Amino acid sequence: MSSTPVVSVVDDDEQVRESLAALIQSMDVEVEAYASGREFLDHYNPGQPGCIVLDLRMPQLSGQEVIDELVARQINTPVIMISGHGDIPAAVAAIKSGAIDFLEKPYPGSALMDSVRRAIARDAEQRESSSEKQLLLDRYETLTPDERQVLELTVAGKPDKAIALKLDLSLRTIQLRRASVMRKMHAHSRAELIGLAHRIDRGVPANS
Repeated sequence: MSSTPVVSVVDDDEQVRESLAALIQSMDVEVEAYASGREFLDHYNPGQPGCIVLDLRMPQLSGQEVIDELVARQINTPVIMISGHGDIPAAVAAIKSGAIDFLEKPYPGSALMDSVRRAIARDAEQRESSSEKQLLLDRYETLTPDERQVLELTVAGKPDKAIALKLDLSLRTIQLRRASVMRKMHAHSRAELIGLAHRIDRGVPANS
């Protein structure tokens, strides 16, 4: 998969679609254009970095319905919504659904270009964060059940002596298990280990 950002332009108006594509291409950014929301959803690859420029009012599937489908598929690629009939309720609904910007036609070309730059930057940040989280999850999966138990109690703020008492194990055993956890999680301190656990939403018991 190419790491080069691609902007997906989705608009049923051919003239508008071509104009948008030309404007974005002037930024030295690759563009893929779609004439309908269904065509876009049928061909879109969420693994491709970039963003989506989406018209609100289209036949068959509206821009809002496309966003709803992206949400249902757990795709969080940044979306810029555009409309010639935009109003406050539509803008609020689009933003609540995940759109990062809402532009009403006619809008300055510079406004769209700025939005595209912000969207591409946000997408890059999201993908980097997702990649880091997956790496942490992979490391977490290498922990044994006993090690995960020690991690959970460590994250809960319990000192080694309290963990040993709770698990009815020697202090030395707890220290060895936590040392193994830190090695597998690539943590250099107890504080860093707790921070990593919170980042992956694991090892944090509801009540301890």
